Parts: sequence; structure tokens; C-alpha cells
Amino acid sequence: MPTYVRAKSPVDGWVRIVRKIMQSGMTRTDERGSDTRWLDNAVIHIEDPFKDRVSELYPFSEAVLRDKYATQLLNPDRMDFDYTYGERLNAWGTEELDQISYVIAKLKDSPYTRRAVATTWDPRKDTIVDEVPCLNHFVFMTREDVIDLSVMIRSNDMYGAWPANVYALGELLSHVCDHVGRERGTVTTMSVNAHIYKHDWERAEQV
Repeated sequence: MPTYVRAKSPVDGWVRIVRKIMQSGMTRTDERGSDTRWLDNAVIHIEDPFKDRVSELYPFSEAVLRDKYATQLLNPDRMDFDYTYGERLNAWGTEELDQISYVIAKLKDSPYTRRAVATTWDPRKDTIVDEVPCLNHFVFMTREDVIDLSVMIRSNDMYGAWPANVYALGELLSHVCDHVGRERGTVTTMSVNAHIYKHDWERAEQV
């Protein structure tokens, strides 16, 4: 059963989805043997992704998210990891396609395009390796004079990772808007499997 949350801010969205999962989520042991409580197809629409960005109850501070996550989606360097989101978005595949530059150029050329899309999934690799991206599909769309960002996430740790994801997505949206010359709009995430791991259940109950 899909879940929809219209949130005023990232903190509002985080608190509400964590409570929903803990109150009514199903339980499942995933393919790696981890116990989770989860909801399917959780859509969270954040009206202002730049207001009230990190809760005091979240395990990481805004300073940590700013210094560690803020630019990760824009850095094409894979470093020593199997993949990074920055690599997949800015230097995808053997062709090293810069999808963010494409998005910016597309929105400049045709402001109301429905094709300002970037993806991280690479079926040539991700069907045969163990570590695969969770954030898969990014769509930027102009609404009046602002640009909104919608992201499909196949698997999402809503207690531990969602706030960091949204923080980084906000910085990505800012980058695109700065280069296109439009105002920042909303961020919407659609988490196909929105879960909380058992080792976080006790802390999540305090949210």
C-alpha cells in the first residue's frame, strides 16, 4: 500500500515517515539477513528542502552532512569504492557521460522539458555485482519559475540514510538551479522499499 507524506521540511518528513514505519510497518528479513520494518512506495514531497534540514535526534549533525555529503553527488571521482553517486552522475560508464551537465543544458535549451533525467543504474554492472546504487532515477522539472527534483530510490534506510540523502539532493538541486538561472523548488523522494533496520528500532521509537 503506497504511503504519501506532504512535508513542510526534511525534518517534518523524517519524523512522520519514521513514526509511520514504526507504527504500521511490516517486518521482513532482507536478502542479507537483516531484520527490517518497512513500508512500500513511500512518497515524501518536501515543500521547502532548505528549511529545518536536520533533526537534533538524527545521529549525524548538519555540519557532518554539509562537509561529508553536500558535494558527493557532484564529485566524479570514484576513489577506491565500487561506485559513487558522483561517478555515476558525472562520469557514467566507460563513456564517462556527464549527466548533470546534460540536465543543465537541457533545462536551459527547453525549460519545460520532461527529459532532464539522470540515472545511476548500470545494468552492465549492477546485475552481476553485490554493491549497487539505491538512488536510481533523478528527474528535474521546471514549474513556473522554479525547478523541482524528483528521485526514485529502490531501497531506503529511512532512519539512518534518508535525511543525508535529502540533504545531498538539496545541494544537487541548488547546483542545477544556479547554473540554469532559476529558483530552487521542491524535492520529492519515492522510496520503493522504505525501511528501518532492527538495530535502529529503539532509537526510532524516540523520534
